[in-house]
Amino acid sequence: MKKLSILESFLKSSLSLLVVLSAGYLIENMHFRGRSFWAVAGLLIILIASGVWLFGMGHSLEKCKQWKFPAWLVWLGISVLAVALLALFFTQSFQLIDSVLGRLLLSCVLAVAGALLLNATQQRSAYLNFAIILLCFGALYRLGVFIPQIQATPFSLGWSEGSRYYNASLFLSESIYGEQLPLPVLHPSRYLMQALPFFLGIRSILVHRLWQVLLWIGMTAWGAVLFAKRFRGKLALPFWLLVIGIALFFFQGAVYFHLMVCVILVLLGYRKDTPWRTLLFVLLASVWAGISRVNWMPVPGLLAAALYLLDEPVDAKNWTKYVQFPVLWAVAGVGTAWLSQQVYIRLSGNDPALFGSAFSSELLWSRLWPNATFSLGIILAILLVCLPGSVLLWETRHQSRKPALHELRWLGLVAILLAFLGGGILVSLKIGGGGDLHNLDAFLVFWALIAGSLITGAYTPEQTQPAVSPLNFESFGWILAMVVPVFFMVMQGAHWGFISREAQMPEVQQMQAVLDLLKDQPGEVLFIADRQLITFREIAGVRIEPDYEKVFLMEMAMGNNKPYLQGFYHQISSHAYKAIITDTLYTGKQGQTHAFGDENDIWVFKVLIPMLEEYEPAASWQDGRVNLLIPKGQPEILKAIQQLAP
Repeated sequence: MKKLSILESFLKSSLSLLVVLSAGYLIENMHFRGRSFWAVAGLLIILIASGVWLFGMGHSLEKCKQWKFPAWLVWLGISVLAVALLALFFTQSFQLIDSVLGRLLLSCVLAVAGALLLNATQQRSAYLNFAIILLCFGALYRLGVFIPQIQATPFSLGWSEGSRYYNASLFLSESIYGEQLPLPVLHPSRYLMQALPFFLGIRSILVHRLWQVLLWIGMTAWGAVLFAKRFRGKLALPFWLLVIGIALFFFQGAVYFHLMVCVILVLLGYRKDTPWRTLLFVLLASVWAGISRVNWMPVPGLLAAALYLLDEPVDAKNWTKYVQFPVLWAVAGVGTAWLSQQVYIRLSGNDPALFGSAFSSELLWSRLWPNATFSLGIILAILLVCLPGSVLLWETRHQSRKPALHELRWLGLVAILLAFLGGGILVSLKIGGGGDLHNLDAFLVFWALIAGSLITGAYTPEQTQPAVSPLNFESFGWILAMVVPVFFMVMQGAHWGFISREAQMPEVQQMQAVLDLLKDQPGEVLFIADRQLITFREIAGVRIEPDYEKVFLMEMAMGNNKPYLQGFYHQISSHAYKAIITDTLYTGKQGQTHAFGDENDIWVFKVLIPMLEEYEPAASWQDGRVNLLIPKGQPEILKAIQQLAP
């Protein structure tokens, strides 16, 4: 395709994209017609008029070739505008940037304008320049979302944020708390990774928050590099850009960093011609999968099998001989993962009955479709994620590049995809899930591998088929492949609000004073929430009660673990605790009209209301987000506490 025809193609694709985004924004904000609304309406008119003038009336694009600007000046301008746009997104609030479609529209306008200005200054295609600008902007936005998570404030930054550091500390509980506590039940592999600073003797919450962010970035990038190495030979794209694109694809879930370990181990160890080496790495990854998540147990073996199906042609082989090693990897992997889980359960110091909560929690079918918890809903979101790959696969047929695979290979690859798609959707429907696509993380990995290999030609065709030619990436499918991951990035709104440690310390000191006042009372203090205050020695003189931590108590409530809940009710009714630290005391029913409303109602009716029947609020901090409760019927103690913490 000549440069001018490429420019025409890009203009048609980009104008279509901007028209759709602008129209979508106007429809979304039809009832809120502020200045942003009319500005986008004006933009839509300009876009339509430009399209009619350029293509409907047959005007020549030759003059566009005369736009000459120094490349460095254009890149400088793009960089300045990108930084300004990011600053607006993270620090300001008005109609256009408070909308996901508004943020995406502005991002795409920047990328389209930059690509057009660069078209006359560089030999690179406008499609490639668009990809560079938009993917880099998306990566910077994702990094920007992490920034507020790196603070030294002692109180939890989110509902479950403080719980992560407490769970990580359990691997060194004897040195941190002076006694051996049970290990985490939920996601132990994640907390083992997050425990590294504790193993190094670091007790700074700032360092632990930074380490968590580095794990997210580092593990995702490592997995993306390994995928990019597989695809790079068939794409005329810079390797670093391919890495960024794949990393953003993984963040659509997101694929959690502790699960990425399984992917990395298999990709590092897989060799189709050395099956026993592959088996060794599958077993190693399966040991890790066994202490990660139940639905990840089959991932290592089936990932190796998928790689084999992509790399090894059937040709004249006997089919039973062809599948022997993929079947071995899959079966051995699942068996090893199950055994690893059983060993961990027995070493953890927990009741084995606590590990099955995911199988007893209810399904929320409404989360399949757009809802208050997830605006897209599971079905629409996963279809959107798969849309670029599906379009590109169709374009391979249009370019006479239909993937040449034996029926047996097709059957295996499609079966793997369907298994993880169905399993991921089912897990997403469990109460507590469905707020994003992270429960479809395994499917995302396999879709990236299988669709990516077929699209780029990074597979081995049957010997009777011709070699796969390089794919032309100058198409609307590639526009979608850039835009959709960035859409999921800008869905994550994040306002840069920072609180200094010094601003919160008076409340911590006030809490310490109240707990010191209660030190001679019988019983222990139960920290349901904000246990990290003890972990990082912000609060002293309090023994950690291992039971009834907030996230795990919520898990048991959602799973309706009656023995566990009855034990909690018994402790509450007998006033076993002289004080309880918990989060918000809101007892209103929310239902499906609120984000995670069903989870709220479970917490209210199974935890909060029973607790408030026996305990009453005595002090409150963080604008009511942290509360201290004491047993009812102690007016003198209540008065003394309220004098310390009015």
